Amino acid sequence: MELKNKIETIIKNTVANSDTKTRYREPIIGFASTTDPIFMEIKQIVGFHHLNPKEIFPEAKTVVSFFLPFDKELVKQNLKSGVVKESIQASVDTSHLIGEINERIKTELAKEGITAIVPKIIFDYKNNGFNVSWSHKSAAYAAGIGTFGVNQMLITKAGCAGRIGSLLISAEIPPTPRPKEEFCRHKRGEKCLICVDRCQSGALSSTGFDKEKCFMQLQEDIKAYPELNQHGCGKCTTGPCTLDPAELEEDSVKSLTTNVFGN
Repeated sequence: MELKNKIETIIKNTVANSDTKTRYREPIIGFASTTDPIFMEIKQIVGFHHLNPKEIFPEAKTVVSFFLPFDKELVKQNLKSGVVKESIQASVDTSHLIGEINERIKTELAKEGITAIVPKIIFDYKNNGFNVSWSHKSAAYAAGIGTFGVNQMLITKAGCAGRIGSLLISAEIPPTPRPKEEFCRHKRGEKCLICVDRCQSGALSSTGFDKEKCFMQLQEDIKAYPELNQHGCGKCTTGPCTLDPAELEEDSVKSLTTNVFGN
């Protein structure tokens, strides 16, 4: 089986056969060359603490990125105000699922003499603030999975409600073309900014994002369900960019563009 198809099959089958409480739509998968100049551009934007793929794994030739979109029911649940347990559960479940996907890819590729490395993201707020050495969202952007919205999330053709994983592998796979269109309605010049209205912490605005405010809100959210020991706000992903346009046309999810919390 062609390497690209093998990786895509592993990701899709792992998600389809998952026994997590959280359910998902079909994953979106992309690939980027580790020599793509976009990684230097990302470094210049994010900061020099952010490492290029080859700084993490010198033998890396391809960045593999995948987005796991949540199902519509979870999105509808998270339209409620306050902390939604299902959203926090989704954060826990998806972290485990991404780990399972990574391990399966590493194991299968090793049989062909290909090394796969999962970049470590060490978040040490006390000593380093918000500086981390790798961004799954930036990797997904480089791999053509989507474009960044006002909500600071990567918006894909399946929307932005979900989680992203990425790996570096020592084999070449043709890169996925990056989309030419803009998926964020506000950035397309349309009236929206629902993500700004729904941000509980006030961290989002049309011109920027206050990471400190967002972080503090997430720390408060953890207290709601201490047994899960995880945050899972996601209110900024409950606007019209949440799902793909076809799904938004359904009556059951039209509330994504019009409802206010508590309805």
